[in-house]
Amino acid sequence: MIFKRFFKPYAEYCLRTTLSEEELKTALGKELPGYFIASVKAVFGKEKVPFCRTWKPLVLHPLLRSRTSLRGVIRIQCRKAEAAGETVLDITIAPEDARLFAWLFLVLCLAALIPFIRAGSWLFVGPLVMAGFLFVILAMCRSIGESEVPEIQQAFANTLLLLEKKYQDEKP
Repeated sequence: MIFKRFFKPYAEYCLRTTLSEEELKTALGKELPGYFIASVKAVFGKEKVPFCRTWKPLVLHPLLRSRTSLRGVIRIQCRKAEAAGETVLDITIAPEDARLFAWLFLVLCLAALIPFIRAGSWLFVGPLVMAGFLFVILAMCRSIGESEVPEIQQAFANTLLLLEKKYQDEKP
């Protein structure tokens, strides 16, 4: 489809951790703040990329100082590693799927064409420009989202290391 390329994943990779899936969920739930506090940390904090937790335990939203609608969201799936005491994290960094919004906007632009064309007005150019503007904005947001991926990957790896150290020390 025409919008699928804007919402495909930026990165898919694996990391190994010594935390089990339940320990990881617990650690992320305890250590990562909600959206409001993470937003304040993004503006005033020392962390380069603070993460906020969502209602899904293994989905994290990175918050950076810039704003883009297609910023990558981290989705984690856990699987047991062959080595004892390790978990493999399958990580996908992808934007939220907003294809429905893009389709609705495009349909609205095309529907706005009808009255202008029927009236024989030159203003039919407006909805066509708005439809084109949609693709320009999506391309710009996609480009910005792709450029943020290395920073998000590094920040997540650092966060995971800190969680491993903290929760390994607490194990009996």
